[in-house]
Amino acid sequence: MRYIKSILFLCALLFSTISFSQDYKFIPKNQHLLSDEQIKTMQIMITPDVLLFNEQGKILPMSQMELMTNPDYKPLFYADANAKIKSVVFQKKSNHPVLIEKNPEAHFDPGEKALDFLVTDMNGNNIKLSRLKGKVVVLNFWFTKCPPCIQEMPSLNKLIEEFKGKNVEFIAITFNKKEIVKQFLETQPFKYTIAPNANGVVNSYGVNSFPTSIVINQKGEIVLKELGYRTNIKSVLSTSIKSLLN
Repeated sequence: MRYIKSILFLCALLFSTISFSQDYKFIPKNQHLLSDEQIKTMQIMITPDVLLFNEQGKILPMSQMELMTNPDYKPLFYADANAKIKSVVFQKKSNHPVLIEKNPEAHFDPGEKALDFLVTDMNGNNIKLSRLKGKVVVLNFWFTKCPPCIQEMPSLNKLIEEFKGKNVEFIAITFNKKEIVKQFLETQPFKYTIAPNANGVVNSYGVNSFPTSIVINQKGEIVLKELGYRTNIKSVLSTSIKSLLN
C-alpha cells in the first residue's frame, strides 16, 4: 500500500499477551526475536521492506498488516543487529497456550463521564464537548501515518451518511498539525469533523492504541470504547448509536 511507509504500533494495540518463544526456520539467522518487554519499551517501526509471514513461512501481502489488531493473532517481531524490524510472524493464538489480558485502555465504568475538552476544527471553529450534551458524540482517535486508521475510514464515512440529519456529532481527534492533515485529505477523504493538533485530548483520554473509537451518550457518559482496527467497525458503532437514539 502506498501509504504504508512507517507506523508506530504499541504492544497493547488491542491485547497484551504472554506467549512462548517460537523458533521459525524461515527467519534469517541474523535476526532475533524481540521479547515482550522490549516491545513495551520501544517504537516498532514497520517500513515497506519488512516481510510479513504466517507460521508456515508464507510471505503475506502488506495488506495483512490488519492482523496487527486481530485478537486471534500475536505479531512476533524480528530485528537485525541494529534493532531494526525486518520480519513479522503472525502467530495464531489458538494454536498455543496463551494468557490474554484485556487492554486496560478499553476499560470504563458504567456511567463514567467523558472528559471535557476544547478543540479547534479544520475551519477554525471551536468544539467544546460539554456543549454537545443532548447529542450522541462519536470520537475517533487517529493519525495520518496509521494504516489501520486509514483502512477503516471508508466505513466511518458510510457511518456519517447513515446518520446524516440525526442528532449525532462525529469528531476525529489527531495530534497531527493542520497542514499535515490538509495534505492528507487531498488524497484520502475523511468526513468526520477533524480536530488537528489535539495532542492534549489524546493524552487526557490516555489513548495509545490507534484507531480508537468512543461513543458518548446524550448525558456525556461513555457507553462504548473500540480499540484498534476491526472489519465490522461501522456495524459496531451503528448499533451503539441506534440504541441511544431509540
